[in-house]
Amino acid sequence: MIRHAATLLFGLVALAGIYVLLLNLPHLMGGWFGLLGVLVLAVMPGYLNFPWLVAISGIAIFGIYRKLPGLTVAPLLFFAAWYCASVWNRHEFARDLDQSLASRPVPAELRSTRTLTIVGPGQPCCGSITLLVDHTIDSFVHAQTDKQGRVAAIHATQLAATKDCDADELLRSSQLRSSGRTNQCLKTTILAAIPDGLVIRTQPAEPLLGDGCCNSGTISIRQDGDERVAATWRYGRQTVLSYLPFLGNNPHPTPLWTYASVGPRQSIQVGGPAFSGEDLAAAVYGIDWKAPLKFVETSNVELSQRAQQLALTKNPFPALDIALQVQGSGYVDDELIGVAARFVQCCDDQKLYKFWARLNRDEKRKFVEDIIALISNPISDGSDHTQARFQIRMHREELTAYMPQAEAIFATRRDLQIWQYEMALRLAHDDQLRLGSENYLSEQQRRFRLVQDDASDAFTRRAIAFKRVYFFRRDEEREFFAHQLDRVPDKLLHDYLTAAGWNRNPDEKSVTTATSLLRQLAAVRIAAVPDEKLRRDLQEWFREFAGR
Repeated sequence: MIRHAATLLFGLVALAGIYVLLLNLPHLMGGWFGLLGVLVLAVMPGYLNFPWLVAISGIAIFGIYRKLPGLTVAPLLFFAAWYCASVWNRHEFARDLDQSLASRPVPAELRSTRTLTIVGPGQPCCGSITLLVDHTIDSFVHAQTDKQGRVAAIHATQLAATKDCDADELLRSSQLRSSGRTNQCLKTTILAAIPDGLVIRTQPAEPLLGDGCCNSGTISIRQDGDERVAATWRYGRQTVLSYLPFLGNNPHPTPLWTYASVGPRQSIQVGGPAFSGEDLAAAVYGIDWKAPLKFVETSNVELSQRAQQLALTKNPFPALDIALQVQGSGYVDDELIGVAARFVQCCDDQKLYKFWARLNRDEKRKFVEDIIALISNPISDGSDHTQARFQIRMHREELTAYMPQAEAIFATRRDLQIWQYEMALRLAHDDQLRLGSENYLSEQQRRFRLVQDDASDAFTRRAIAFKRVYFFRRDEEREFFAHQLDRVPDKLLHDYLTAAGWNRNPDEKSVTTATSLLRQLAAVRIAAVPDEKLRRDLQEWFREFAGR
């Protein structure tokens, strides 16, 4: 019996010693090793649990193998004792905790207040717009604070008619437009002082690793410049003994009785979950502050017309949101398809693919016809850096009848933008060909000849578009493009060199002779750029990628 007790005590002492050693290992190693340990702990906070579990298993297995039951049960007793201590620690903490800290009152009469002010850093979003649109409030005021907590600027936002807002205000009203409210905007004015109404204040956030109680948030009524506190919320965090002796920490505090695989201490909430000024405002007015703005209630025909109007503005992207919403309700007309087709030249590919996938066969034909009309029009919107990455699988969609028309646009037109040539090639491309296959390379060669024979000013635009679609690099193309550098406008040099085959293909183990030629001639061409800033930017780019 004494032998069993001795081995049990030895096992408990050994486990405690190993645990303390692992807990302090990053600090004990010191120097660079210590810094490395701290960094590893930051990236993988639970990595020390692996050697800890290995040590526990080793002691238990050794006890079984040497028939020392004291060692075998030591880990179980160690964990059981730790668990009991944790439960007692939490019980004592709960007993001493002021229960009023968990109270989060919201006086119902505050909901009728028509002016809401949130005092704090950052820019609150997005419940304020919901409150304005639903006419729950007339004005939302944000009193922005600096690092010292002092009010630095006060901005009031109200709903207004589109004609009453300037270009910047219309741009900031994109949420309204995406929800179909094209006739409204958010008008912002600067105030000298916080106006009368509901005022919400919160203390600055506590330090990242700080403990203690409590941060507070106040809901006050302001009248004639004086504020009366109507409700106070509190939040803080403390640490208690973890349920089990693991290693690590939880950056997000949990409720008192919730389990977390951390140790030796567990961070817990005091007074309920953390909150912000927006959370207090949401509680007062009974909304989900982070919920997206509800779509406007009007007819699908009207929404289609609004989308058309938006598509012609300088900020057309909300038009695609409206098109998706209307399509989701089961309504699609030719005008709506035309709106979506305009976005083949933008970066919102996923939304556009979603719209495309919902179209039936006839609607997809109309979509492609609208694209062809856009890429045939030399005055369509776009710039030298606009791209058309939207890819339609013409064979699978049974739209091959449009492929010769698209190829003819690329082959014969000399007055289009890069993205228009690019989209023409994407429509003309045979999607049944596997990348790098003989037939694929044959198609690429045929299209390359169309570029090679171009002696017009459109050569550079067509060359860039060609390589955006047929990006598999070939030395014949590299060599040809290298000798055409003098035809390339300075502003398009970067795009041209990238397209021409500056970088190696994945299967090229070293830089080919043609690639070296392209890079050598490019260095000379870049040095001749008269614009100093553009030349310096190109040379920096050249040096960065010259070894690849």
